[in-house]
Amino acid sequence: MPARTPTAAVTREDREDWQALVILAHLVEAELERQTQHDAGISHSHFKVLALLAGAPDHTMGLTKLSQALRFHKSRLSHALAKLEAGGLLRREDTPEKGRAYQAVLTRAGLRLVNRALPLQDAFARDTVLAGLSREQIKQLRAIAEIISGNLEHGA
Repeated sequence: MPARTPTAAVTREDREDWQALVILAHLVEAELERQTQHDAGISHSHFKVLALLAGAPDHTMGLTKLSQALRFHKSRLSHALAKLEAGGLLRREDTPEKGRAYQAVLTRAGLRLVNRALPLQDAFARDTVLAGLSREQIKQLRAIAEIISGNLEHGA
C-alpha cells in the first residue's frame, strides 16, 4: 500500500469524530471478545470463522474466500483453523475442484456452538449496543457502516 499524505487540514472536530469511532469499535470488539470467551470458550476472532461457516452453503467455504472475508492473513487463518479443528469444531478438506485448494467445513459440534452463542451476541447487540437508538437511527447506523465498509473494501 502506498504511503498516505495529508490532503487537507483536519479540524479538532474531525479528529474527535474519528476518535469516537475508534473508541466505539474498540469497546464493542473488547466486549464481544469477553462475552465470546465466556459463552463459547473461544476467542471472538475464532468464533467469527465458525459464524461465517454456519452461514455458508453446506456450512463450507474455501480457505481463500474465508481469509478474504475475515481480512485474515494466511498464517492467522491457518492458526485459527488448526485450533478450531483440534477442538472438533471444523475440519479442513480438499475442494471438489482440481488443484491444491482446500475448504473449511463446520462440524455438528461447531454448529451447536454457533447456535448456542449467537443468540447471546444478538442479545448483547439489542440490549447494549443498540439500546436507546430509534429504528431510524439503527437504519442510519447500518447505512453508515456499509459506506465505511465499502471504503475499506475498495481502499478509498
